[in-house]
Amino acid sequence: MFPDALDNLSTHELQRYAEILVYIAAADGELVREEIGAIESLMGRAMIHPETRVSLRHGFETPVPLEQSLANLNVHLAKVALRDAALVAAVDGAYDKREIEALRALADAAKVSEAKLKALLDWVAAGWAWHNEAANILGK
Repeated sequence: MFPDALDNLSTHELQRYAEILVYIAAADGELVREEIGAIESLMGRAMIHPETRVSLRHGFETPVPLEQSLANLNVHLAKVALRDAALVAAVDGAYDKREIEALRALADAAKVSEAKLKALLDWVAAGWAWHNEAANILGK
């Protein structure tokens, strides 16, 4: 695994990071298996303690309000969360209007312009295309 900005976050910051991901996944009113899998994977990558993960999973049913998670959020954490939230929002195949609204709020907290947010969403789409190319190479 490549070194990542997640590696330098505190336990409290990691919890807020995961709360944001859960909110983004639930923003469209429906948490699907792919979104839960992506969040679980990212929590594992972030080395979030298993006991903390149990409490964060309660957010799948009742997410922490985004405004609460964004309150006093530092820009560095907001940028890391935005990157991964864009991935989580796309994992089910499309961005819902409410997911985009939540991503915009997170981008504002991260001081990321609309143009850079669009570039990030394009990066996600290119990443999914790159990943899916393996199926074509291997004959599905």
